[in-house]
Amino acid sequence: MVTSTILDVQTELVEKARSFVPRLRERAKETEEIRRIPDATINELKESGLFYILRSKQFGGYQTNMRTYTDIVTEISRGCGSTGWIVALCCIREMMISESFSEKTHQEIYGSGDDIVFSGVFEPRKIQVKKVEGGYMIEEGYWPFCSGSLHATWGYFGMPIVDENGNVVDQGLITLPMSQVEIADDWHVMGLRGTGSNSINMKDVFVPDHRVVSFTDAIAGKFQSNHFRDIPLYNTALFPALAMSIGVPGLGMAKAALELFMEKLPNRKAANLGVEYLSDAVTTHHQAAEASLKIETAAMHFYQVADRLDSCAASGEYMSKFERVKALANIGYAVQSCKEAIDILILATGSAYVGDGNPMQRIGRDFAALYTHRTVSPITSKENFGRELCGLSSNTKNI
Repeated sequence: MVTSTILDVQTELVEKARSFVPRLRERAKETEEIRRIPDATINELKESGLFYILRSKQFGGYQTNMRTYTDIVTEISRGCGSTGWIVALCCIREMMISESFSEKTHQEIYGSGDDIVFSGVFEPRKIQVKKVEGGYMIEEGYWPFCSGSLHATWGYFGMPIVDENGNVVDQGLITLPMSQVEIADDWHVMGLRGTGSNSINMKDVFVPDHRVVSFTDAIAGKFQSNHFRDIPLYNTALFPALAMSIGVPGLGMAKAALELFMEKLPNRKAANLGVEYLSDAVTTHHQAAEASLKIETAAMHFYQVADRLDSCAASGEYMSKFERVKALANIGYAVQSCKEAIDILILATGSAYVGDGNPMQRIGRDFAALYTHRTVSPITSKENFGRELCGLSSNTKNI
């Protein structure tokens, strides 16, 4: 049962996120230029508590749920796509750490005295790892696209688990202080420029056994956080939650695009449309309505997933494989709806879109970067859901 006090806190957090929108829009140009989130924004996110919405109450967080998380990420992304992306991924990493690892690991992390922020990336492009006494030695490793790397104090990475003979026996997740890794300055991109999603290099890094868990177990809901088993949030299905973190910022970007278009519309003159102002043109009416309805469609799919993740977690039963595959299809469909809405609004904006200072262009580029992420691919997620519907196994094994 959710008490009124909990609801009040959740509502207050969402309102805080909404209040950030104007200043995030003011800083959007700076965020792109410096290729990271400005320190002022990071400090304000910490002071407001918005970085801690999925942290356990035991360690000073709000321990909310995926519905509140979706609301907050959407609002922050309305203000700045890069900032929304960072809030989404840093917070979801914290939830993953909380549910996947043991109390010993949690005490080590939160007792370190650091101002804890997580970043990470699952798939290494290159890695050599050896089983040693008490843990694993990463002799060499390379992980690209580590969003939030410039602000994080702890990392969350994928790693093959090997035996004493070097044979891969499982896929693992590790956590370690970011002080043990090297952050490359290689995030030079067209969109989401402010996310600081730089590559991570490791060389001769020791990771103790208690900071290594099985990814296979984690995605199946076999978590090591025995001390958190009575907290619904930390029974949340891991992989759909990760996909939500990548997709939901797109909803905020799409809403920002519609708001920007409607804000500029009243003073825009029309050409070759038989009317003086663009707002009087039938084509504009169709474009505005179509974009708005597609955004509403996306929101319905995202919130359906968030609510289902929360209800399954609260029930004490881990979300089934079928439902996890369906959740990814819902997310992919939502992302596609956002893309179609933004494409309509870009076309309706006209040639002004190509100007470097046009905020609509930034939204378009940020969303394009999000859209290329394979985790939220509308094509593969629909295919896999269709396979499940037809009695076949999903081609996505790690879900």
